[in-house]
Amino acid sequence: MGCAGGRHRASGLTELLARALRDRGRKVDVEHLHVHLPRVLKTAYTSNGASA
Repeated sequence: MGCAGGRHRASGLTELLARALRDRGRKVDVEHLHVHLPRVLKTAYTSNGASA
């Protein structure tokens, strides 16, 4: 699973999945590769391409 910046849905879903698998007796290792990087923020644009 992946997402820009590694701090949103993918990391949250990974933790939930890992917990569910552990509850079922599985050994699970989770590694978040990009948590140390700055957040990726997207700039909103209007229909003509100018910044909003």
